[in-house]
Amino acid sequence: MKYKCIKGAKEQVDVLQKDYESAAKFGILSLGNSHLFFRKFFKTYYVSYAGLDAAFRRVYMMNGKKSSLAMEYLVLVSDGAEIATIGLPGTAKAKEIIEIIKEKAPHIDTVYKGEAV
Repeated sequence: MKYKCIKGAKEQVDVLQKDYESAAKFGILSLGNSHLFFRKFFKTYYVSYAGLDAAFRRVYMMNGKKSSLAMEYLVLVSDGAEIATIGLPGTAKAKEIIEIIKEKAPHIDTVYKGEAV
């Protein structure tokens, strides 16, 4: 499998492969011991937890003909800029993902307040 780095230094493929295989999987998102992986189209992207400043949930309301549907996303922030928005498989899983990120990387702000003015 080929991996594409979205932020930071590139890692060795064998290190990434081991981390990916042992990762907790949530749809297109995988949480390894030291990297966060996600699939988009036919590529697998990764970012080291050390390269992230914040990770938080964003909810978009999609309007249908009869009702609205909440769509959950995980937003990754590095150096004050959003670097990725990843679709999540529901509210319960989104909360679980945030808790796992808090455990694996306590330095990451999971209650993002936006850029300081």
